[in-house]
Amino acid sequence: MSVVLFIASLFSYKSLKNDERVRNYKHYGVFFDMTIEECTIYITQDNNSTTWQRWEAGDTPISPEIIARLKEMKARRQRRINAIVDKINNRIGNNTMRYFPDLSSFQSIYTEGDFIEWKIYQSVAAELFAHDLERLC
Repeated sequence: MSVVLFIASLFSYKSLKNDERVRNYKHYGVFFDMTIEECTIYITQDNNSTTWQRWEAGDTPISPEIIARLKEMKARRQRRINAIVDKINNRIGNNTMRYFPDLSSFQSIYTEGDFIEWKIYQSVAAELFAHDLERLC
């Protein structure tokens, strides 16, 4: 392999890795029904919407810290889904999940819950409702 081909393959590999990262993580804001502004306040905590938009466009790689936060949010969501599905499978409780239209109504029940917890909860409710596993009230 020539040096030029080797360098070209490295460039392609790096681009592929970045595209893969962007494809896997850029839509998490949408996944949790968050605006770009909310993502920059609650996930990156830097209020820099330009950086978030560059990540979504694939122009710059997403920082490892942000990837870790997004993975943790996804893991928390999945744990919540699994717990509810286990209850459904074991016939414990009803299959109704409350829908909270805003953060304050969520915090009236889940007093320790923050914005991210509310978004995770809402995402779980939407997922289970979409698969006809839960009714919303």
